[in-house]
Amino acid sequence: MGLPPQLETDINKLKEQGYSVDVHRENNQILVVIEKYRVPSGWNKSEATLLLITDIGYPNSKMDMFWTDLDFKLSGERIPQAGDAVQPFLGKQWRRFSWHVQKWNPAVDNVITYLGTVDARLRQLQ
Repeated sequence: MGLPPQLETDINKLKEQGYSVDVHRENNQILVVIEKYRVPSGWNKSEATLLLITDIGYPNSKMDMFWTDLDFKLSGERIPQAGDAVQPFLGKQWRRFSWHVQKWNPAVDNVITYLGTVDARLRQLQ
């Protein structure tokens, strides 16, 4: 598939940690899909499919935003703040969370550390 070597290493680490990860390449974009991603209570599901997008410059390219199943919402079926956009990838519709990291250091940050950013956003329950 021709993934950046660091991304391949990081994906393998995620798999070793028990994550179900699938990777797709579309031109310069690399789509990382994590199935059954555990989410905190306060959402309408306990697990979601998570989509992260990077590119061939990884890890030098800062990761930005994340996507979930379209039906992933807050308890009470409320649409999350900055999660109202819907985008198509991989033949389905995804809920986009417009959530941005302020700092990205390619010597330290990667797809694994970015999951901490995702978790921080999901704990906000808004």
